[in-house]
Amino acid sequence: MKNKNIFNGLVAALCVISLSSCLKNKNEQPDFSGTAPVVEIPVGTPVGDGSVNSLTTSLIQQDAPSEYFYYINYAASSTKATDIKVTLSVDPATLAKYNAAHTDAPLTIVPTNAFSMSTTITIPANQRRVQVPVKFVSTALDPAIAYGLPVTIKDASGEVISKNFGSVVVKVAVRNRYDGKYNFKGYIFREGDPVLTGNFKGLTKDLPSNGANAVDFGQVWSNGTGVGGIDGLTINVNPTTNKVTMKSTANATLVNDPAYDSRYDPATKTFYISFKWGASPSSRSATDTLTYVSAR
Repeated sequence: MKNKNIFNGLVAALCVISLSSCLKNKNEQPDFSGTAPVVEIPVGTPVGDGSVNSLTTSLIQQDAPSEYFYYINYAASSTKATDIKVTLSVDPATLAKYNAAHTDAPLTIVPTNAFSMSTTITIPANQRRVQVPVKFVSTALDPAIAYGLPVTIKDASGEVISKNFGSVVVKVAVRNRYDGKYNFKGYIFREGDPVLTGNFKGLTKDLPSNGANAVDFGQVWSNGTGVGGIDGLTINVNPTTNKVTMKSTANATLVNDPAYDSRYDPATKTFYISFKWGASPSSRSATDTLTYVSAR
């Protein structure tokens, strides 16, 4: 019965946080009269499988820290007249428990140099919740790795800590600074084929992260259809010089056009690339401009 009360308290608390349809009237106060007071880390969708609840954030690498926050909540029939000091811990055991239940997609703990978070948080008197800010150093994280920040409530000024919602794993996905949706135009040459050779424009292209300094890319013919034979095509950026090298895992003949300055312009977030592959009578080449529009 106690666990049931705790769960009911969580649902009521979440209704307050989200202003959801749990309340028939947005001005109506939730009824906590039947709940046991607990301090918790609320989540929108509890896992329900006995493991660890999780929250998710996706970061784009940038020079400034990326800001994120989650909540600490006091679920009770009435607020406290005094502050509630909550002590948090980054707990590897919590992540181990999460990974044991998610062997298909385990997480790596966020390195200590890649985030900052206060482990002492205060729920002010007469209030129910408080934000816990986290600053992630996205450049210290590898986009090829799925990370998790495991947080556990260790103490709450003598208040009961929720058994089911006393811990959370913040799942951290990282996209490199080149990741995004781009406007796409260019010129493509296919020897002996005037139909697929020519200019194209007005297209958009998603460039997903492939490691810290590369994005996946798919070339098109002049009619907008995909080019075969150069699978595993990536745009690789030297972050110091902004020079670009084109690579294909499926075509060893693909090289940068030596007469063209393939590069990334960080001021306009634009790629200028030119590359060629194959040999006559089946030579191919492409010269493209990709300009950042938005996050994917």
